[in-house]
Amino acid sequence: MECLFSAYVRVTRNLDDADGLLAIFQEFENNPSAISAEDRARLLDFPDLPTQLANITAIAPTISNKQDFLKKAVESPRDLSDPEIDLLLKRYWKSLTFGEQLAFENALDTLTDSHRTETLQRLQKFQNHLYEQCEAKAFENASDAQERQFQAMEEAMEQEEQEELEKMLQHGQPWLRQLWQEDECKKPWGYAMFENPYCKAKNPDRWESYGLKTSGSMHWAFISIGSSSTVQSRYVVEELDWPSGTPTLSEDGSFPVILRELRKHFNYLRSFPPKKEIPDLRDDLEAGNIDYMPEGLTVGTLRNVFLYVDTNAAASVLDGHFANNFWIWAVDPDWVADTENESQVSSGYQGYLRVRLQQLIHNFYVARRWHADEVSLEDLWKVAQKDPHNGSFVSMDIDEIFAWDPSNWQVANALFPRKARQ
Repeated sequence: MECLFSAYVRVTRNLDDADGLLAIFQEFENNPSAISAEDRARLLDFPDLPTQLANITAIAPTISNKQDFLKKAVESPRDLSDPEIDLLLKRYWKSLTFGEQLAFENALDTLTDSHRTETLQRLQKFQNHLYEQCEAKAFENASDAQERQFQAMEEAMEQEEQEELEKMLQHGQPWLRQLWQEDECKKPWGYAMFENPYCKAKNPDRWESYGLKTSGSMHWAFISIGSSSTVQSRYVVEELDWPSGTPTLSEDGSFPVILRELRKHFNYLRSFPPKKEIPDLRDDLEAGNIDYMPEGLTVGTLRNVFLYVDTNAAASVLDGHFANNFWIWAVDPDWVADTENESQVSSGYQGYLRVRLQQLIHNFYVARRWHADEVSLEDLWKVAQKDPHNGSFVSMDIDEIFAWDPSNWQVANALFPRKARQ
């Protein structure tokens, strides 16, 4: 019992001490009717009586006493204002910190299951004798009112999501419909990515800016393709650990060496069956369903390409002003250097290409998700060479490659659905 009293707001604010409350509880547990009004407030974890009234009148100026406030909560709970509901839920405390609100539940969690139930029931039984007339019902009604608010909010959010979905299916890029129809976005979708640790270590602030600017740019891309927030929320770029022993500098011809090592590690990871999302794996670990975090790529992550960010790719975003300037490396995990193959040497393809950043969630993704058997990464590389800005992949459609609107600096080529561009 002392553990619960220690979590009282009165105790955390040094208005009381747990030992004193425990002594009063033990004295009056079998005779609660004999307790004083002041001690009632203390054992119920209320502010003192003058503070209770002051807090009530502060949020309900037309109510002059506590009894009228409780009467309203009991007889007309649907007329309670949000501040009135909040005050009842906080047991007349005008403001509570997040820690104060969680303290009691946290204290309960420290007890064993059987002891927790016994202790809580014992305290509640005692407190039920201390409430004023209608007070317990007023608290119950406030809790019910809050639950109705949460339910109304959930229904409104569901309605908004449904309207968003219908709009996406009708007006968004056609592949979004296909993505939704396959599994209603129950699985994540996206890419695996390696980030060069040298770039992070060299200038952490610049690297943080890269992440923020990239996120903002991708948000505009989702809006442009007509995606719903549900589909956007399931897009994931899975950051992979940098393989041990892999160089981090790409100067002096080491760029191919880096990609070779990244390919090895990616191919190792994709040799495992797809694993669950990290939150689900953590739950399994805590529940004892698994003994360790498995290796591999998360379910929904593309396995026929991976992304790589180095200083040059990051600079395209940080130093660029238009979305058409932003690009990222896309690496072919199946490419093997073959100097004896003359056709390979003459083509110039080296197993990687630049991809327009925002096309990661449109033309490039479509090509790798649904058309990889028809269109290879080398085919995408060849088309990328036609891009007049930075040789990055935009589209297989020549018209889309050159259809740049310089007035729209936040959105790159070939993102808006065709109807929207007409």
